[in-house]
Amino acid sequence: MSGGCFFALGNISIDDLVFADGATMWAVPGGNAIYSALGMAVWGERANVVAPIGPEYPVEKLGDRIDLSRCRPIARTLRDWGLYEEDGTREFVFRSNTRNWIDFCPSVSDLGPGPYPFCHLAPLPWRLHMELAATLRERGAELISADPDDRRLHEIQRAEIAQLLRLVDIFLPSRQDAAAMFPGLSPLDALKALRALSPETPAIVVKCGAAGAIAHQRDDRDYLEIPSAAARAVDETGAGDAFCGGALAGYARRRELAAALAHAAVSASFAVEATGSAALVASASPTAEERLARISRRIETRRL
Repeated sequence: MSGGCFFALGNISIDDLVFADGATMWAVPGGNAIYSALGMAVWGERANVVAPIGPEYPVEKLGDRIDLSRCRPIARTLRDWGLYEEDGTREFVFRSNTRNWIDFCPSVSDLGPGPYPFCHLAPLPWRLHMELAATLRERGAELISADPDDRRLHEIQRAEIAQLLRLVDIFLPSRQDAAAMFPGLSPLDALKALRALSPETPAIVVKCGAAGAIAHQRDDRDYLEIPSAAARAVDETGAGDAFCGGALAGYARRRELAAALAHAAVSASFAVEATGSAALVASASPTAEERLARISRRIETRRL
């Protein structure tokens, strides 16, 4: 199912990393659209990225695993500091010359007539998610997944959340996103609240980091719980985005939530194995399929 079927819309960034021990890594190719597309590449899909990109982006480090030909050229790439703490937490801060985030986001004007069969919307301003999802649907998108951005997410009204949910097929907030939308609720209760807002959305997933994910498929009496597929974790940067890319690839293959979760967990497992995108770029199909078989047996069904 390749040949330009998959799309990742979001940001492209260059990450300058500073680790707790004083070590540094410069010009690491990053961006939520890149990690999402690489999550699809784990499954043999050469996804198209739709995002603004500058001439200095280190494309050679991506190994031709994704297609950047639909990216809008701009004067410079979004650049940020990645600051790592001793406890493993990290913070990404836009560098001074790239702090107007909207300048580095795709817009409806970046979209051609299509077709756009399978599309993932990586974290972007809420208004852009709404506009892009509606336009992609008008242009015949078969599947749309969306991962909300947690900045100012607490300001979004429930009616707006429901509106986006009705535009997409897979909604993939993180545990932090869910807490911003529904303060005080556990991930499971947030999953239930999202389902109550939109009974018709085919799949809703709450990503829980190292704890895996929980998810519900439309009309099911039960929800699914899947653990992490990672044997070791070096750097969690991009894991959530890769999870989303894998979920879209898996759902496109079988239209089943369990398959989507298993593919997602495997994509995320590659993301955490090295700093930056290196392990995703180096991922190989035999290893991915082996992990897929193993993690598929660990998906649990529980009463919602």
